[in-house]
Amino acid sequence: MYKIFSLLLLSLAFSNQTLAQDFEVGPVKMMFSCEGGQIETKMLMVRNHATEKQQFVLTLGMPNDTIGQKNKIKIERSCKDWITLSPAFFDLNPNESKEIKVVMQVPPGHSETRWCDLYVVATEEQSSIGADKQTRAGVKVRPRITVKIFQSPKSNSNYKGRISDLKEISKAKDTLRTFQVNISNIGDKLLDGKVYLIASNLETAKEIKNTPKLISVLPGEIKQVPIDLPRNIPSGKYSLAAILDYGNNSSLEAVQINIEVK
Repeated sequence: MYKIFSLLLLSLAFSNQTLAQDFEVGPVKMMFSCEGGQIETKMLMVRNHATEKQQFVLTLGMPNDTIGQKNKIKIERSCKDWITLSPAFFDLNPNESKEIKVVMQVPPGHSETRWCDLYVVATEEQSSIGADKQTRAGVKVRPRITVKIFQSPKSNSNYKGRISDLKEISKAKDTLRTFQVNISNIGDKLLDGKVYLIASNLETAKEIKNTPKLISVLPGEIKQVPIDLPRNIPSGKYSLAAILDYGNNSSLEAVQINIEVK
């Protein structure tokens, strides 16, 4: 079980629990798979690690990076109106924990992937370092943990990703040569995959592969992903391919350019 301590918002998509300041939440990623007209219930745990009683408020909303920006997703993808939290407001004594029911009820006729954020907020600060939690404007920072919620029925198998626009973005003074690709999710499922480079020497045919970078791309999203060329690549002319692998029995996607290493 992986824990991270922080004074600010923590949001980890690949860990089971997050501990922020003086309370803990788990899991921080909830995957629902309701078919249209079905109901599914999952449990969220909140534990108070403070030395005094704390009040907690749970609310739902859309991530800021999925609305109002170029190439981002519209608010119509939200599933927050399909979710009921029980309870959504409660007190916890020191070292006390509580399980909250997160109920997903999908209306009939909906098979698309949707998502939202669940915010767990401690309404009172009980820490002795409260002075460090003041902004310059004098506003107290309230600790918050974000839980990522996704809803996509198993009958929806529309996995489709695309990789494009491979180009170099590094400058001459940089110690590493960095390239960038665009990853587009043109399907209707969350794409959890990896991107990596393969440099093939045009004279010797020897291939060099870098360490894959993990990615997560929402349906309809275009994500720019930087990738570094390996340090130990010998001089020469190369065919450089960027590979997208998102599993689910899907074929690898690739884009290619020619480069020279001096």
